Amino acid sequence: MSVAQTVPQPVTTPDFTHPEDRIALERLRAIPLFPACVKAFMKVFPERVLHGLNMANKVRLGPRQLPKLYRHLPAVCDRLGIEEPEFYLEMHPYPNAYTYGDKRVFITVTSGLAESLDEDEFRTVVAHECGHIACHHVLYHTMARTMIDAGSAVFGPLARLSLPIQLALLYWMRRSELSADRAAAYVMGSDQPVVEVMARLAGGPKSITSEIDLGLYAKQAEAYDTLMESKWDQILQGMVAMSQQHPFLAVRANEIRTWCRSDEFLRLCPRKPSRRARSRKS
Repeated sequence: MSVAQTVPQPVTTPDFTHPEDRIALERLRAIPLFPACVKAFMKVFPERVLHGLNMANKVRLGPRQLPKLYRHLPAVCDRLGIEEPEFYLEMHPYPNAYTYGDKRVFITVTSGLAESLDEDEFRTVVAHECGHIACHHVLYHTMARTMIDAGSAVFGPLARLSLPIQLALLYWMRRSELSADRAAAYVMGSDQPVVEVMARLAGGPKSITSEIDLGLYAKQAEAYDTLMESKWDQILQGMVAMSQQHPFLAVRANEIRTWCRSDEFLRLCPRKPSRRARSRKS
């Protein structure tokens, strides 16, 4: 691994929780129908079914099962102070990773993701997913995806009244991704691999984007930020984003680059840049 390793600094979840994540969650919990939706979801959440499907249709990673992929998980969990979730690989060409569950949390990565990223970038994604666990995002994430996918089949009469909750959940989910990106940067000690992952997801696998100029990609993300100074563009982009579960990649790249240059990050991670980061800047 190219990321320099030092003695971990004590960290708690609030240290890397994005303030917009915290505010969005407070507003979500204040919606009158939200407690009823959570209660309805917990009655029907098929966690045992999901566990069975994982065991039936995916490959569970472990010390003796595809250890080159699995070996990233224990170090990340130790760094974030969480218990190891179940870890699965599934066959799918689209690069993706997701975390589900409540009592039995699991992470799934796709074959497309593993093929698209190098080792540092793959560990960054694992750290991002573990960041959701550390920040206690997983139950509400699972609920949001279920509400969007299943709707009335799960929530019955509440489904017709739940559109404001769905939109609030989606808004919070987008904010929560910023916290998970911060957790990944904390684990990796740099924003570099996080921005690299954004560039891969935007442009394609490493076979195509191995020589991508991250400096130019960062300028592209800054240009998008400038675009958003227009109120009209804010409205247009906001309308597109409101149904998305993730923020736009350029937004995430800008957010993590800004945070990793802050005193807050430097207190958490007083590290030297990785050898790869230094070489790419030179």
